[in-house]
Amino acid sequence: MTIKELHNKLKELNIPEERYFLHGLYGSTEDEGRFSMIIKKGKYTIEYEVYFRERGEKHSVILFTDENKACEYFLKHMVESDKYYREITEK
Repeated sequence: MTIKELHNKLKELNIPEERYFLHGLYGSTEDEGRFSMIIKKGKYTIEYEVYFRERGEKHSVILFTDENKACEYFLKHMVESDKYYREITEK
């Protein structure tokens, strides 16, 4: 899965774009307070950094060297998060 395919899947699942940031290409225009993924140059290869930013600090940072694995992880997290979000807002 690519980042574009991830974005399309998130749209298919009706997960609001303002709840995630995908390298400034898809989702929100900023990563503050959102689950995020950025692409950066690592020492030997491209890295996909997945994290949550709160108050300017990155938390729960995970680095991937495989785009598919990073996207699968991101999707799984967003689906679980969305399920929880919907449960608490319906009460």
